[in-house]
Amino acid sequence: VALARTFDSFWRWARGGLLRETWALPVDLFRVLSGLLLFTYFASLFLQVEDFSSPDGLIDHALIQRVFWYTRVALLHNELPLGDAFFHAIYAIGCLGSLAIAAGWRVRASAAILFAIAVSAYRWNFIVMYVDDSIMHLLLFWLMVLPAGRTLVLSQWLREGRAAWERWLRITVPGTAVYCLLGNLILLWLVAGLWKLESPMWRGGFALYATLRLPIAYAPDYWGPEHLPVLSVLTHLSLAVEVLLPVLLLLRPHHPLKWLGLAMLVGFHAGIVATLRIPFANLACIASAVLWFREEIMGWLLRGRGEPVERRTRASFDRAGRIALTFLVILAIGQTRRISWLGYTYQPAFGVLWFAGIAQDYQLFNWIDKKAWRGEHRVERRRAGEEPVEIDPAEFFPTSLRAVLLQSYVHDVRWIKVPEEHRPRLKRTILERFARRFCRQSDEDGLVSVSSFVHQILPDDLEFRHGDDRFLIEFECRAHRGVVCRTLLDEDRNPDCGPV
Repeated sequence: VALARTFDSFWRWARGGLLRETWALPVDLFRVLSGLLLFTYFASLFLQVEDFSSPDGLIDHALIQRVFWYTRVALLHNELPLGDAFFHAIYAIGCLGSLAIAAGWRVRASAAILFAIAVSAYRWNFIVMYVDDSIMHLLLFWLMVLPAGRTLVLSQWLREGRAAWERWLRITVPGTAVYCLLGNLILLWLVAGLWKLESPMWRGGFALYATLRLPIAYAPDYWGPEHLPVLSVLTHLSLAVEVLLPVLLLLRPHHPLKWLGLAMLVGFHAGIVATLRIPFANLACIASAVLWFREEIMGWLLRGRGEPVERRTRASFDRAGRIALTFLVILAIGQTRRISWLGYTYQPAFGVLWFAGIAQDYQLFNWIDKKAWRGEHRVERRRAGEEPVEIDPAEFFPTSLRAVLLQSYVHDVRWIKVPEEHRPRLKRTILERFARRFCRQSDEDGLVSVSSFVHQILPDDLEFRHGDDRFLIEFECRAHRGVVCRTLLDEDRNPDCGPV
């Protein structure tokens, strides 16, 4: 009875807060920033078509849809006649739709179309999905339910000029979806921060050093053992920031410590943008500052403009508010896998979200103890009667983040759980497609051999002296066509290849 009364009291308090209106202008400022960010995201997908979305790229999409059957819940299927032109077209639509969102033109309809494209894209390229894909399609979901598009509309500004601005300053909108979006961010920071506490590397202060030495970093060779003391302090500081951010940002408007939260928010995510190749998710989190500081922004804009605008508490949730609140509850349940008495609830929650198009898992870098790896690659080309020539490994293994994620499967570092019986086939097809890509782009024929020295990043091996030296693949380029001679999975060499 006491528990029921406590819950009832909490719900009455929360319900009153969720039903309170909020300012429209910060919501639309977030919309504009999101639209510009989404434009850059879809432009990056457009530029990566040849390597990843293309049926002739580095991913065997037929194999992926066979192994991961649930990725077929999307618009893209291997049976369809999909070519590079098709993917360039849909990602171009994504770019145009992003600009429509930024301009305030049919925001929810544009976001819905782009959501379908983004969901289909990450499921098509499922094994190289990463946090940027996760947050970008989540951002599109929120744009579908946020009360956006009432202000900062380009057509209104062109038609009315300054009068439009004066009117926008006075507009309020239902706040439920806005507060639920902020709740989503709180969940992200708290879950990501608390799960890191299970990691010995994070608790021991080594995790940031290991992260910056990963091939997903911009300058993995810059950092050395001499930076470890500073990075150890920053490791513990970043743990504190993720846990403290929700506490500081929820303080009353103009509270001095809330400004400290802003500095932490910008500094934390800007630091990630500057060092790791995962910009979109972190820039989206920085953009959310305009929502966290909506009262401060509007207080500054309305200063000296007469009577304050009345913001009402509505009688009930509107449809968008009900969708946002339901989504947040299901998403929260989906992050409870480590809570034993809720352990059987997270999988149905994940299933519901997946069939709605949402893929969210806030285990962010808590995997560093098991998946911190580096590979030093050696690529040699041999031609008859000549000495072997060493080639830049980037010509075989592209340096893009998705290419790094893809090659990790070859080294048994799997970002998506792959059933054991399919792992050899996946390795083989990845290596074969890397080889075919190399030959398509090479102007010289010859026999090419690729090997790697792979080591795990560990506190007791800062110089990376220990590791596994392994042969990966040997193939022959013939007039831009690749013929595989042998892979690490083969005992016999292809007789169609020339002599070693």
